[in-house]
Amino acid sequence: MRLFRAQFVAIVLLAAGLGGCKTSTIASQSDKGSALPENTAAARAAGLTDDEISGARKLYVTKCARCHKFYDPADYDDKEWHRWMTKMSRKAHLQPTQEQLLSRYLETFRSSPTNRRS
Repeated sequence: MRLFRAQFVAIVLLAAGLGGCKTSTIASQSDKGSALPENTAAARAAGLTDDEISGARKLYVTKCARCHKFYDPADYDDKEWHRWMTKMSRKAHLQPTQEQLLSRYLETFRSSPTNRRS
């Protein structure tokens, strides 16, 4: 009986852990706007290297897209965007260097000509 109880508790904890966030990748998400748009040219223009761009996109997939769709940074004013980045960075347990890299990359979506609002 004790073994059964331990197995049951382990299964419940595993299910709770897996159910906390969506585990789908960007490519398989069906929500409109969920995928991180391609923004390599703007990121390069902002001074990011190809390795930094790749690293930032990987961070986005593993730390952001696990739980929610892509929210266009251009839809937020500076104060709102920085508040959300700070909050979500803590929630995603980003290291300071990861937060800086991801912020630098996502910031390119705010100033990209394709994302400017009229």
